[in-house]
Amino acid sequence: MNKESLLHYCELIDEVGETTAAIKKIEADIRKIEKQLRDIEEGETVADKVYGGEGGWQGFVIEGVPIPEYNRLKIILGNKRLCLQSERDTLVVRVTMLDNERIQVQEFINRLKDPQIRRIINFRCISRLQWSEVAKKMGAGYTEEAVKKSFSRFLQREF
Repeated sequence: MNKESLLHYCELIDEVGETTAAIKKIEADIRKIEKQLRDIEEGETVADKVYGGEGGWQGFVIEGVPIPEYNRLKIILGNKRLCLQSERDTLVVRVTMLDNERIQVQEFINRLKDPQIRRIINFRCISRLQWSEVAKKMGAGYTEEAVKKSFSRFLQREF
């Protein structure tokens, strides 16, 4: 285990979170588009007012099924479904990588003799807490700057 492996593990956790968020957004987009398509299929029409006739001042209301919009939504839905499958495939790969690296990182952390640095690394790299939260978890007498500095010194000393 080296410094890059530890930092790579942290980045991988972030990537998994970002991919999961992207999947949720795509799923929400798909649900919205599917609802729009259902509304059109169930007879929802659109109306517009146009002017014409003698002198161009007579108003007419036109109403109908929005076929171009329906076709456009079908294409977008297909693309969103492809994107969703791609993101899910990416997530599977990243989670597998993360699981493999998690074991190595945990073994590395467990071999450390200093309980303070073990706790700091666990809070920061495993639990993904902010530095201020790490300091709070460490207890009285620890500041954000102190835990950051301890972590930085550890990385410089060990790697």
